[in-house]
Amino acid sequence: MTEVEEAPPVARTPEEHAAMPLAPSRKTPRILTILSRGWIHLLLVTAIGIFLFPFIYMVGTSLKTDEELTESDWFPAVPKFVADSPRIRAVRQIIKPDEAPQAKWDEVLPKLKEITRSAANKTNLPTGGALVDAEAYRTATSDFLVDRLIPRLNLDLWTQDTGRIVDAFKAALTPDMVRDALDNRLARFELRGLQARTMDSHIYNLTPGSAIASTWSIASGNASFVQGADAAIVRYHFESGADQPIVLRCEFDYPGEPDKLHKLMLALRPDDSWHQVNATLDLGGVHWVSKKTKYLGTNRKLSILFQPPSFDDTTDRRRIWVPMKNAIASPADSDPKRGILTITLSPSSTVGAVWGKVHANYQRVFESIPFWRYIGNSLWIVALATLGTLFSSSFVAYAFARLNWPGRTVAFGLLLATMMLPAQVTMIPSFMIWRGAGLYNTLCPLWIPAWFGTAFFIFLMVQHMRTIPKDLEEAARIDGASTLRTWAQIILPETKPALAAIAIMVFMGSWNEFMAPLIYLRDQSLFPLSLGLYNLRLDNPEGGTDWTLIMAGNVLMTFPVVLVFFLFQKYFVQGLTMTGMKA
Repeated sequence: MTEVEEAPPVARTPEEHAAMPLAPSRKTPRILTILSRGWIHLLLVTAIGIFLFPFIYMVGTSLKTDEELTESDWFPAVPKFVADSPRIRAVRQIIKPDEAPQAKWDEVLPKLKEITRSAANKTNLPTGGALVDAEAYRTATSDFLVDRLIPRLNLDLWTQDTGRIVDAFKAALTPDMVRDALDNRLARFELRGLQARTMDSHIYNLTPGSAIASTWSIASGNASFVQGADAAIVRYHFESGADQPIVLRCEFDYPGEPDKLHKLMLALRPDDSWHQVNATLDLGGVHWVSKKTKYLGTNRKLSILFQPPSFDDTTDRRRIWVPMKNAIASPADSDPKRGILTITLSPSSTVGAVWGKVHANYQRVFESIPFWRYIGNSLWIVALATLGTLFSSSFVAYAFARLNWPGRTVAFGLLLATMMLPAQVTMIPSFMIWRGAGLYNTLCPLWIPAWFGTAFFIFLMVQHMRTIPKDLEEAARIDGASTLRTWAQIILPETKPALAAIAIMVFMGSWNEFMAPLIYLRDQSLFPLSLGLYNLRLDNPEGGTDWTLIMAGNVLMTFPVVLVFFLFQKYFVQGLTMTGMKA
């Protein structure tokens, strides 16, 4: 065989190089591939966004205040550092109705603003209104009224002449609405009175709202009192979120026995600033310190209840009070019936205000129900149900998949046939069986059935075990392993992906189960979290449905499921994809 000599490279001039045709680019097919498959990636991203949107919306709603729930915004407002109080609350842009033509809207809107502004000018300002810019205050009130009344007008009016729209607007604009709007647009920290309630249900009016400025004092901080007819406004200024707090001091003579004090009730109106409120109380020779921080995160009237330890701490009532702890003893020479209450107002920076809004909303969930007890019940049910399902499914599936015994095919067919029975068919017979066994109002009906196997999970394990080579089992038998030892040491380690998938599905099913606890449990101390959160809707002292509270509870319940799925999704997908495949 002769060697083939390589031909020397042909020398070409620059003109010849320029005349040669260009070689095809290797990147062109890859770019075309990406472009041709880009719609698939876009579709997947869109699907992920659609499935994540309910969870994102739930988280956003859980961070809203009760006032924000009435607005059309999808997500909550972000609070910022507030330096001064009183102040004018900002008004969002007036939203045009979809039924209103743009030309008619541009014509009507200035007239409606003029009407509301005239009504606001004729109405007396509330206490504290003189402390802000009156012109901007009335303008904000006018815009707020227009934005509130426009959605209440009949939509058919936008197809008629301008005069009828204006007349309908005037009829809806009442003096009470103007006063409420002026009251709503002025944010101020207002003290309305201090009362004490005893263990025997006596209520003492310690300082009425009309006497706050004369009986309370500013111990420290840049603040002053502005006394009104039935309340006093605290006018303050903070330079930054790190400024020194304002300390308000109230001394009073307690008319009852100090050891019978149940709670102090401080009526106030927050200024929507998310500043922090803490308190101390000296009474009966004891110095009490509040254990929980309250936030001035709304603009509606409320009461803060400061409560020393009492019988309420042992109940499952909504813990709407601020518990106080015994810090140190008061001076020995102090009058036991002379009480001193100090209210500390600490500024919140923008970061602190955001944290306060998040913390306050979710803290209400823990205050409204015995959250940790419900968590413990849920974890107990989930653990026993998961262990029982893993044991029973793998044990029974081994008999169907690896052992030969008479009637195996018929028994397996009957097992699969039970999957066609709806749960509603067996609900009443199951309840009668558990009640007859004396296990009603216990957690047993929620986890014992898992130890007797579930048809779907047994079928899943059977399909997975059939993919395991028989050589492993035969080698174990030759080495003298028994049937149980072969199942435990040879088969189970090979079915880890399927067992992980079953564990995740059982965890999610048991954690979210609502109907079974509702049927079998009567004692609230046994409720799992899924049923315990339902009390958030039923037990609302203010009436109605507190959706912010419910959404916060749903987020706390959903988060463990999402976390478990993302941490173990590899095993979940692997267990499902490997089922039914030959090794």
